Amino acid sequence: MIKVGKPIGKYRSSSLLVVLIIISMVLMVVTSGRYNFSLKKIGNTFFSVFQIAVNSTTGFVKNTFNSIEELRKLKDEHEGVLKLLESYQTRDRDFIELKQENLSLKKQLNFKTASEYRFESAEIVAQEPGNLFSTLIINKGTRDGILRNMPVIAYQNGFQGLVGKIVETSLFTSKVIPLFDNIAFVASRMLESRYEGLVNGEGSKNSYLIMNYVTKNAYKSLKNGDLVITSGMQSIYPKGIFIGRVRNIKIPEWQTSLVLEIEPVVDFSRLEYVLVLVGYKTNDQ
Repeated sequence: MIKVGKPIGKYRSSSLLVVLIIISMVLMVVTSGRYNFSLKKIGNTFFSVFQIAVNSTTGFVKNTFNSIEELRKLKDEHEGVLKLLESYQTRDRDFIELKQENLSLKKQLNFKTASEYRFESAEIVAQEPGNLFSTLIINKGTRDGILRNMPVIAYQNGFQGLVGKIVETSLFTSKVIPLFDNIAFVASRMLESRYEGLVNGEGSKNSYLIMNYVTKNAYKSLKNGDLVITSGMQSIYPKGIFIGRVRNIKIPEWQTSLVLEIEPVVDFSRLEYVLVLVGYKTNDQ
């Protein structure tokens, strides 16, 4: 069985009746005189509420923009302070670096003054680890009187330590073969016991030097810490330049001489400046 709903017209009639009743009540109140009902007052009230809402909104927007402007100013001031701090830090680093550089140059100058030879001070500007030997590049060349096979030394920790020799020159730069290279050979001597040998490197600045051809008879006269210097015998290097200290003494059974491991007095890992001995002439120049 199909159920039929209530007619829509009935609901419309009921709603219309309610609206008429409400209108009648409003008219009774207005005409009774108990309330002064004025359209002008209604309009003023509505406008006041609207004005308050607009003022509140305008104030909120204005305060928001003011806050954003203050934040922007604070950000700009913060960035300015950071840049100023970075500038001061850079100046401090430059001052420390300049101070260390001046100290190093002062030590070299004092050494040059006290030495019997003439030296040319130079700065290491590059290295060439890919070559047959690891050369050091210095910023002095033939225009400064630098020639091939001139000895190169450095002044560290109170010692005039041997660095190597010049192997190639140009007008403005020169190449130095360092003492730790395995093809750099130096005639050497023990400072105290006076035993002689031949020192060469093992190809790495972090490795010990090796001193060969020291007679086995010297074993009892040697100890760790003994200083090794250049002997000046048939060598491009003048005698008396410090090479290093003995760190280990080996006695190979199949050899007739000792093998000494030598720690260089020059720390090549922090080497920045060198002195080229230009006043020492050799037959190779």
